[in-house]
Amino acid sequence: MRSHSFFLSLSALASVCSGAAVAASQHNGAISTSPAVNELVKLSEHPGDSSKAAALSDRATAPAVCTDYWLGKIAHQGLAPYGGAGYKVFRNVKDYGAKGDGVTDDTAAINRAISDGNRCGPGCVGSTKTPGIIYFPPGTYIVSSPIIDFYYTQIIGNPSCLPVIKASAKFSGAWVLDGNQYGANGLAWSAVNVFWRQVSNLVIDLTGVPATTKLAGIHWPTAQATSLSNIVFRMSQASNTMHQGLFIEEGSGGFIGDLVFYGGAQALVIGNQQFTMRNLTIYNAKTAIQQLWSWGWTYQGVSINNCQLGFDFTAVKDGGLLVGSVVIFDSEINNTPVGISYGNSGASGPAVGNSLMIENVKIKNVPTAIRDAAGTVLAGTTGTTTIAAWGRGHTYSASGALSTFQGATFPASARPASVVAGAYYYTRSKPSYATVPVAQFASARAFGAKADGVADDTNAINNLLATALATGKIAFFDAGIYRVTNTIRIPAGSRITGEAFPVIMSSGAFFANSASPQPVVQVGTSGAGGSIEWSNMIVSTQGAQPGAILIQYNLASSSTTPSGMWDVHVRVGGFAGSNQQLSQCPKTPGTSLNANNIPKQCLAAFMSMHVTKASSGLLMENCWIWVADHDVEAEANNAQISLFVGRGLLIESAAGNIWLYGTSVEHHQRYQYQLVNTRNVIMGQIQTETAYYQTNPGATLPFGAVAAYSDPTFALGNSGWGVRIVGSTKIFAYGAGLYSFFKNYDVTCSQIGKGANCQPRILSVENSSVRFYNLNTVGTTNQISVNGNDIANYASNVNGFVHTIALFRM
Repeated sequence: MRSHSFFLSLSALASVCSGAAVAASQHNGAISTSPAVNELVKLSEHPGDSSKAAALSDRATAPAVCTDYWLGKIAHQGLAPYGGAGYKVFRNVKDYGAKGDGVTDDTAAINRAISDGNRCGPGCVGSTKTPGIIYFPPGTYIVSSPIIDFYYTQIIGNPSCLPVIKASAKFSGAWVLDGNQYGANGLAWSAVNVFWRQVSNLVIDLTGVPATTKLAGIHWPTAQATSLSNIVFRMSQASNTMHQGLFIEEGSGGFIGDLVFYGGAQALVIGNQQFTMRNLTIYNAKTAIQQLWSWGWTYQGVSINNCQLGFDFTAVKDGGLLVGSVVIFDSEINNTPVGISYGNSGASGPAVGNSLMIENVKIKNVPTAIRDAAGTVLAGTTGTTTIAAWGRGHTYSASGALSTFQGATFPASARPASVVAGAYYYTRSKPSYATVPVAQFASARAFGAKADGVADDTNAINNLLATALATGKIAFFDAGIYRVTNTIRIPAGSRITGEAFPVIMSSGAFFANSASPQPVVQVGTSGAGGSIEWSNMIVSTQGAQPGAILIQYNLASSSTTPSGMWDVHVRVGGFAGSNQQLSQCPKTPGTSLNANNIPKQCLAAFMSMHVTKASSGLLMENCWIWVADHDVEAEANNAQISLFVGRGLLIESAAGNIWLYGTSVEHHQRYQYQLVNTRNVIMGQIQTETAYYQTNPGATLPFGAVAAYSDPTFALGNSGWGVRIVGSTKIFAYGAGLYSFFKNYDVTCSQIGKGANCQPRILSVENSSVRFYNLNTVGTTNQISVNGNDIANYASNVNGFVHTIALFRM
């Protein structure tokens, strides 16, 4: 459940989709129409990727034969324990009749592959019971109408030979791949509740469609735990083109990365509550990025080339600027007349609308770097220069002095050497293991794990992980629910990936003692060296587990080769098999809860994730740490539930060197993020939500404060912190959305004009050095507290539904 207070309907955006744009430059050379490896080279060589060698380690061998991708060849033994007899998780589109020959219309076959087996499609509220991987072998797949995506679906192509989905000349529809289909009552799913889906390794080709046809490549109004990656969009480059690459009109994202766009009226037309977008490369669009609206948005590693306009933030409605705040860093704009445009002559507010923070953006032959409605704000150059730091909006000192600023009035961040690679912050894309032969994967099911949510898979999994490491193999978790009754131990050097978000689910007495918490998944032993790669999995609990720490990270990884976690999510309750759904843990706003009557069966976990003191060197990208606020299964119809987890993400790493790109932590008791005595932490659009049940009870119950975990203490009736930073240095947040929508399930407190009184404070900075760009809060009276003093009242920073502080540093 998310706020629905800001919504732009499709009809309201029609003018955006059909409006004329300025003439585009033409590409100097032809674009290959084959699904060739050269597309991967263009994508991976993007200058925003500061770790090309590390990111491409799985492609470093000789080019793979197009039929050799391991995902297409491995034995698919995955289960959907609640999907029904004979349910198939893995579906190759060619098994459903798709030809991929560039001639046959494959639309119906592809949609059969997605929908087969009574899956959760449009009309179904949501479900984790029917996961699906839809695999596209290399080829060119002609489609004449939209591909309709379903819930809990991963659409994946061959990364060495990208399959092409090509719209036919007579294509009928608004988008080639429709991630959330419109019907009589609007979107098929509420965009803020579309979770656990991916699309990767494809070419979306619109060039066969007349340039004047309004058509977008992908429609993607979604929320957390979703991603688009390694996708190339090809559009008409004619002067009258109406093509668009990516269209997003609402939702609560999310992460998107490693995309390449050629041509189009707009490469991206996008609006959402918040998003992190990394490694976007755009060629020859009229407008590279047209922002429809946002609360907070983070762009990292964007490369814009030969466009007429780079970023367009001028959207306005009823006199109000719709783009709340944007951060752009480690990016470049080349051969483009205007780099960034904001403001609108028709806008009358809000005062802090279009809060922009820009850091380390290179420009080459960009005559106007930044302009507003009146004209040039920052001149560019016909040569080459770098915008080290530029911003506009409100800023606060540590003592609470408020001022309005615009321009290069502050220095760029003093970046620690250990968190950068070259001129940019260190980044690394999720590995696809494209050239690793299938024989180098070890299956959890082949090691005896049942993955049925019933059997105890603890020993089988630990045997898999130990053996995979010893033999140099990648541990492959087939789809399913792996019930474990003791700690799963991931040794240093492990490489792990999952099929259709397999779940490791704790159960039983070992995790039931809150006085002696135990890790469900333990990554390394305390202070051990080495690193891991872990992707596409979920860690959960079953029933009451008040002593469970879902993920404990212990490795002291090097800052040059840190560990990586990509699309690894914590999901506590609210799903089939969790024993913590609507029937067990309904919300009870009418009952005054205290230590004696909080339902014991709903004490879900001690902590979601702990980065321990002796650890270091961890990159997390698109990781959602979520305590369910509602039952996601269709029969519950998104009904709200109350689950209790003491703590969210605790980072205590003394050495630090932690990168959090596109992460979010939600609905924990005492805090969502807590950083204690750590350093060198980079965060790119973090997002939190306060537990909806608070303040009934408040943050003091049901889990008591434990000094060993540096727990904050609270007066009775207070809600938990969104972010708490204690005794830490060099903490950089490139976008933060800290939201408190409810007070004991009453949403009134967060609505515009109602006083922002869901909770009194949400960000605590205690004896620390920090820098926040574009802090956005909801429903919170005081946005920042420094050493116990409230310094920033929301009323001075109203920005539509949110409240925005562009710059805070101390």
